[in-house]
Amino acid sequence: MSTRKVVIIESNPTVAEDIANILVQKEYNVCYAKNGLDGIELICKEDPDLIVLNPAVTDITGSCVYKLVKDNPKYSDTPILIFIENERDMFRFWGMKPQIEQNRVKFTTKADLAENIEKTIKLIESRGVLSKFQLQSDQFKEVLGKIVEIYQSGKSLASDHAKEALRELLDKVTTMLNSEVGSLMLLDEGPQELVIKASKGLSDDVVGKTRIKVGRGISGWVARAGNPLLIRDIERDERFSRENNGRYYTSSLLSAPIRIKEKVVGVININNKSSREPFTDYDLSILTILTNEISIAIESSDWQRRLEEANARIDSLKSSKRILADVARSLDDELYELTISQEVSNIIYSRLDYKEIIDAILEIIERSIDCHMCGLLFVDEARRTEIIVEIKYPTAQQEIDAFKLKMVETFNRLTGEKLLPEQVTISQSDGHEPNIDNTVAETRNILSSYQANLLMTSDRPIGMLAVTNSFPNAFTNEDLRVFSIIARHSSIAINNTLLHKKIKELSITDGLTGLYVYRYFNDMLDKELLRSARYQQPFSLIMLDLDGFKEVNDTFGHLQGDAVLREVALILKRVCREVDIVARYGGEEFAVILPATDMEGAYILADRIRMVIKNYAFGTKDNIISLTASLGVASYPESGATKIDLVKQVDRALYKVKADGRNGVSRALKET
Repeated sequence: MSTRKVVIIESNPTVAEDIANILVQKEYNVCYAKNGLDGIELICKEDPDLIVLNPAVTDITGSCVYKLVKDNPKYSDTPILIFIENERDMFRFWGMKPQIEQNRVKFTTKADLAENIEKTIKLIESRGVLSKFQLQSDQFKEVLGKIVEIYQSGKSLASDHAKEALRELLDKVTTMLNSEVGSLMLLDEGPQELVIKASKGLSDDVVGKTRIKVGRGISGWVARAGNPLLIRDIERDERFSRENNGRYYTSSLLSAPIRIKEKVVGVININNKSSREPFTDYDLSILTILTNEISIAIESSDWQRRLEEANARIDSLKSSKRILADVARSLDDELYELTISQEVSNIIYSRLDYKEIIDAILEIIERSIDCHMCGLLFVDEARRTEIIVEIKYPTAQQEIDAFKLKMVETFNRLTGEKLLPEQVTISQSDGHEPNIDNTVAETRNILSSYQANLLMTSDRPIGMLAVTNSFPNAFTNEDLRVFSIIARHSSIAINNTLLHKKIKELSITDGLTGLYVYRYFNDMLDKELLRSARYQQPFSLIMLDLDGFKEVNDTFGHLQGDAVLREVALILKRVCREVDIVARYGGEEFAVILPATDMEGAYILADRIRMVIKNYAFGTKDNIISLTASLGVASYPESGATKIDLVKQVDRALYKVKADGRNGVSRALKET
C-alpha cells in the first residue's frame, strides 16, 4: 500500500470528496481539513508529500496558508496544488501574480478536475525526479573531491587511504544508475591485472579472488580497448566469464574505463538494475559522462598541483630570467589546454540540439587553432551525410569544394565507408553566407596543412572533425593536442544529443508501424484546433479501419497481420503530405490530421487511400492478401468546433460506411 500522504484543505465537502477520489486512485492516503487553521495543524501532524489547497478557505486566507507552509523550512519543498475556477479568483485571493512554482489547477467539471490534477501531479513528480538526480550528481561531485585530494597528496588510488572514498564513489554511480551490483577495478601494472578495489552486491570471497588479465573478459577488453561498452546479452557474449553468471538476474551489463592522461587506470562495471530491466544506450551515456568526470577532475587536479609546484620553482629561480620565462610559458600552455578541455566538456551537459552543438564545437576550434577552415562531417543512422564548415578568412568556392572532397576521402579511408561526394551536402556554421573571394585560390593551396580526427560512439563512427590551412606546417604540436581534446569530448557531446533525440522519438511513435501513437495524435489535435481557430482556417480528420482484418490474423497468423499493418502505414506515409499527422489510432484503425484542408480535399485524399489499399497486393507471392478499408472524413469547423465533436462525427461517418457494406468513404454531417 502507498505511503504517500496528501492533505486537502477545502471548505466544500463535496468538492473535497471529488478531489480525494481522484487522489486515492493515484495511490495517495488522503487527510481532509475544512479550513485554513485546521489545515496547518493537519500538515504539522501528518507531514504530507502533497498539499491540495483552495485559496478561498475560511478563517485564514489561502495565501496565508501558503505563506505559513513555504516559510517553514520543514515544508518549504512540499509541493502545493492550488485549484481554482478562474484566474481572477487566483489574483483576488493572492493579491499578486502567482509564481511559476505554484501548481494551479483550473476546473469547471469533475472531468476537468481529474485531467488537470493528473497533468499537475506528473509535473510535480517529474520535478522530483530531476531534483533527486541533481542531488545525486552533487553528492557524486563531493565524493569525487575526496578522490582528488587523495591523488593530490601523492598517494595511490590503490592504497588503503583511498578505499573508503572509492567505495563511496561506486555507491553514488550505482545509485544514479539504479543498480544493485557493481565493481570498481584498478589496474595492477606489474602483472597487468584488474583488481576489485570497491564493490557493491559482491561477496568478500569474490572480491578477494577476482583478478582479470587485461584483454580477457569484459573488464579486460574495456581496459585494453579504452572504450565504454554495453553488453546486451552477457550469456551470449564470448568475453563473459561463465563462473560469474549466478550473480546476475539481468542479461545486460555496463562497463566503462577510467582514464588519467589518456591512460586507462581502471574499469567500472554495473549490473542488476533495481527495476529488473536491461540497461540502455542512455544508461551507458550516463556512465560514460560519470567516468569522464572522474578523468577530468583528476587531470585538472594534476594541472593544479603542477601549477603550484611550478610557482614554488619560480620563487627559487628568480635569478634566472630565461628559466622563469620557460616555466611561465609552460604553465600558460597547460592552463590553456585545461580551459579548452573544460569549455568543450560543458557542451556535454548542454541541452542543445546536435546542429547547435556542432556550431559551438566549430566556434571553439576556430578560436583555438589558426586555420582557414574547420569542418565537421556528420553521418546519422540513416546514412544521411552533411558537412558543416566554419570559414575564418575569405575563401574561394573551389577551395570549399576541395576541402569537402578531402574530408570525404579521409573519412572513407579511415572507416572503410564508400561515401560519394555528391551525396554529401555542405553548409556554413550558424547558417551564415561564407565570405567568397575567388581570386585568392590563384596564389595558394588551401590544403597545404590538413588534420582530421574521427568522432566515435562505442561501436561506430558518427563523423569526423577536420582543419585546414594554406600555409605549410601551420599546425604546431600544441594545436594538435588541443584538436585531439576537442574531438574526444565532441564525440560524447554529439552522441548524448542523438540519444536524447532518439528517446524522444521512441516515446511518440508506434513500435510496429513507425506512425505516431494515439497520445501524440491527441495532443496534436488540440494544437491544430487552437491554430485553426486563431487563423480561421479549416482542417480535416480521416479515420480509417481495415475491413475484415481479424480474418487475416485468423488465416495467416499474427506475424503476417503485423506485416500487413506495416505495409498500410507505408501506404499512408507515401500518399499523405509531410505536414499531415499520420497515427495508429488502435488495432487496425488509423487516423490522419490534415492541416489547412477542407472537407472536399480530405474526401479526395481518403478515396485515393481507399483505392490504393484495394488494389494493393498484401502478403507474399504464394499467399496474396486482398484488403479493403472503410474511411470517415470530418472537417473543422464544418463538422464540429471541439475535439469531442470532431472525433464523434468522424467515427459516425466511418461506421456508416461499415453499415453500408464497407470499402467506401463517408463525409461527416454538418454540425447542427
